[in-house]
Amino acid sequence: MATTRNIFIEKVLREVYGEQPSDDSNITFNLVNVWLNEGIALAAKQNYKDNILIDGIGYINNSFYTTFKNITVTQDSQFTYKLTLPEIPLGIGSNEGVNTLRFVNSSGQISLPCIPISERQVTYFESMRPIPNKIIYYPEGIFIYAKSTILLYEYTGSVTMVSGGDSSDLDSILNVPPDYLSIASDYVIQKLVIEKNMPKDLANDGKEN
Repeated sequence: MATTRNIFIEKVLREVYGEQPSDDSNITFNLVNVWLNEGIALAAKQNYKDNILIDGIGYINNSFYTTFKNITVTQDSQFTYKLTLPEIPLGIGSNEGVNTLRFVNSSGQISLPCIPISERQVTYFESMRPIPNKIIYYPEGIFIYAKSTILLYEYTGSVTMVSGGDSSDLDSILNVPPDYLSIASDYVIQKLVIEKNMPKDLANDGKEN
């Protein structure tokens, strides 16, 4: 059975409190969800390192990937288009947090994968001969920039990237392999124990504890 964010968060809270937490607990599901995203990033990076040791090649297991569809495309400047990602990609390799970018037209037809370049390649790729029928893109923070003479704002984007899934939906499936869940769990529990043990300021006197 696949683990949802709700199930994972409830399990972590039981471990932190040693029982089912009360309804007025200071540690909410949304707070745990925030720490969980960081825990997933640690688990994915550990998978990247493990694969180097096992196979001699750095990559992340497919189980960590999520495809986000129907991303709006806007024009940023001449021949440059921008997509806003649901989260900042994981900092692995030069641009390996984002695996695939495709564009989809109003009829549902999907383009071939676009070609990624690194930030260093951005400084000189425009002086190179264009690749026929290919769209070049590069990620910057939470954005993806795509270069094309095609009017890409008439399309939507489909992005496959390293992600634990839809963090805005606690009923969504957690995209972490079972053997790496403990890494995310240990990180989240560590942060929540610190939060739980912090002294509470019960006096509204304008002074810190």
